[in-house]
Amino acid sequence: MNKVVLVTGANSGIGLALCERLLSQDTEGLQLCLACRNMRRAQAARSALLTSHPSAQVALLQLDTSSISSVLSAAQEVKLRYNRLDYLYLNAGIMPNPQFDVKAFFKGLFSSNIITMFATGEGILTQKDGITHDGLQEVFATNLFGHFLLRSGSWSLFCARQAGPHS
Repeated sequence: MNKVVLVTGANSGIGLALCERLLSQDTEGLQLCLACRNMRRAQAARSALLTSHPSAQVALLQLDTSSISSVLSAAQEVKLRYNRLDYLYLNAGIMPNPQFDVKAFFKGLFSSNIITMFATGEGILTQKDGITHDGLQEVFATNLFGHFLLRSGSWSLFCARQAGPHS
């Protein structure tokens, strides 16, 4: 029986490396689903995986973890495609880029916190976090809440797994 594996953020980085590793260990007994925001990049990742593992079963799923509607649609799609889910790797994520605050830098030069400022970047490095269409902070929605909703929406597929001989 094939194991059904879903990996979020599977089109690059750690997610793609994980998919490559999974297929290297078990090409024949694995149904791999790449859940990605950018379908063009997902297709390129799928092609790369199939080049190195031609007999692999690799499917694509549109998923933007920062969008509640996208996550709920993806969870429904997973339920339609698969009768169970053996592994769910919640890998998708973003990190805001730190911004250098020039005004704070010059203000810090003439303060008693100058050593702390240079040692830690405190006060001169800021990170801007956007707001999603759903009104959530982008990093929280993408890295945590979207994965929570996906796992919650597909929980019945974990419960549907057949019990093993030692259960």
